[in-house]
Amino acid sequence: MIDTVLNDELPMSAIVIPKSYPDGHIIDWHHHDFSQLVFAYSGVMIVETYENLWVIPPQRAVWIPAGVLHKVSMHGQAKMRNFYVRPNCDRQLPEQSCVLNVSTLMRELLLHLASVEFSESCREEIERLIKVTLDQLKSAHQVTFYIPIATDPRLASVCNALLNDPANSRSLSEWAAIINISSRSLSRLYRNELGLSFVEYRHQVRLLEALKQLAKGKPVTTVAMEVGFSSLSAFNRLFKRNFGTTPGHFFMVI
Repeated sequence: MIDTVLNDELPMSAIVIPKSYPDGHIIDWHHHDFSQLVFAYSGVMIVETYENLWVIPPQRAVWIPAGVLHKVSMHGQAKMRNFYVRPNCDRQLPEQSCVLNVSTLMRELLLHLASVEFSESCREEIERLIKVTLDQLKSAHQVTFYIPIATDPRLASVCNALLNDPANSRSLSEWAAIINISSRSLSRLYRNELGLSFVEYRHQVRLLEALKQLAKGKPVTTVAMEVGFSSLSAFNRLFKRNFGTTPGHFFMVI
């Protein structure tokens, strides 16, 4: 439906469509004939491709180029603003999927464009706003919080176990023994295939689960313990290093 509206009926270069979903809602695997910026206005969204698992907490967005297969799951009461852009609208837009920080200006532009009803008389005004939004998108700071997907079967078995149980405290050597390889070999698999150490990957997984639970309103201390951190201070330090604020303030920025 969206593809039809954008390609056949929309007389503009882009459109913003607001959507709201309940906790646990899943949009199954699909792709579009246009590029898409998924902005998390509230809640947490997980966008999965065959290569990565992108985490979109509030005030961030994920850029998905045209034709990329993806799946979206919602955590907390998720509100998104989808910025759909015609293919080849601007050749300076990112060529790969990435997570972006959304500036205050870009946020307000997306919210405004989502509320505007098109008419021929306001076409030029809307196109100017779209151009400014695209400029903001191109200059947005890319952030690195994502979960890479393992393809090696041995590594994938460990990664999947951690994704299913982030609080799992087995060491690298214990996991290596389970999959019958050396600790050095498992460490090398993490570095070579995922670009992360075992500990870094586990931290990312734990933060991912923490974001899901915080979006549902769980207390910070409860979340920290449930996802496997040994202390609240350790959780706060890692959270602030990745997201620029403490978990207690993170969902208060909206």
